[in-house]
Amino acid sequence: MIRRIRPGHWLALDRLAAIGYAFVAFLLLADEVGGPERFAVVPLGVIASALPIALRRQRPVVAFGIALAGLVAAELVERETIILGMLSVAYVLYAVAVLCRPRTAFLALGMALAAAVATGIPGFPRIGGAPVISVLLFTTVWTVGYAVGMHRRHLGELLRNQARLAKQSVTDERMRIARELHDVIAHGMSVVTVQAGFGALVIDDRPQEARAALTAIETTGRQSLAEMRRLLGVLREEDRSEGPDLAPAPGLADLDRLLEQIAGAGVRVELTTTGPPRALLPGIDLSAYRIVQEALTNVVKHAATGSARVTLHYGPDELSIEVADDGLGCRKAGGPSPGHGLVGMRERAHLYGGAFHAAGLPEGGFRVTATLPVPSTEHPA
Repeated sequence: MIRRIRPGHWLALDRLAAIGYAFVAFLLLADEVGGPERFAVVPLGVIASALPIALRRQRPVVAFGIALAGLVAAELVERETIILGMLSVAYVLYAVAVLCRPRTAFLALGMALAAAVATGIPGFPRIGGAPVISVLLFTTVWTVGYAVGMHRRHLGELLRNQARLAKQSVTDERMRIARELHDVIAHGMSVVTVQAGFGALVIDDRPQEARAALTAIETTGRQSLAEMRRLLGVLREEDRSEGPDLAPAPGLADLDRLLEQIAGAGVRVELTTTGPPRALLPGIDLSAYRIVQEALTNVVKHAATGSARVTLHYGPDELSIEVADDGLGCRKAGGPSPGHGLVGMRERAHLYGGAFHAAGLPEGGFRVTATLPVPSTEHPA
């Protein structure tokens, strides 16, 4: 049942305890109220001793200060509320020892003991008639609270260590699976390369052996793909709320759909393509699409403009991408914390040996440029 109690329940219990404590204390001291000058003293003493009980979990230091101030005031003004102040200080001192840092807890204990010991000074009122009782009470509740706090901190550290070890175990397992994936791909590609080379040599003179080499290539490829899917399935983090993503990876052929989405967000994009378009390697095609997508996303988020320009230039050996706007995005993107968008675009460009640059324009606005190399083995579309 204790595990079902939430932090909000404990706060409600503290407030109920403070109300009950104030009610009982006021009944006990009601007959002590004499003249008008004392009519306000006793209720104030009750409030000063009950309020810290309600605040001890949320503001333990503040609650302790109120309780200690109420105790000192009771010693100097109204002796009938001294016992209430002692109990309130002891109750809150326990919370300080449990919840606060050791330095704060020791400081609170020293202040409470100083208030108790000060009663032994000649001419200074005594707490409850015996300062020894106050010293023993404060020391006992603080010791118990400090022990409970140390146990909780130790248990929390153990749980954090267990979480770190579990995370490290997962990371180590993923690294092992990644190494296995590398071995599978390397082995499969080696077999395919050797069989393909052998088939090319004997295809004219010994077609049966060439056919056997092709069969071996097919078998090896299927096995490698099956093993790769299995290992990638282990590495992929599953999203229970959504089904598996079976859509093909996007490319520059999907730019029209992307521009429609950006237009729906309030930014009209002008697309210009120069040079003869060509088929790109899947990785380069995906990286080019992601660079344009991220750049336009930054325009929507930061530029505060309704238009942008995307230019694609197919050169003999490279693909140039430029995304520009005339808004205010340069102030944010060029600031001290540009976020991960520019970093991600730069990494995608550098992954294939390309170049990336992003900066504000002198006339206002922001421009992103990226260059991706296009291998000469590709043929025009």
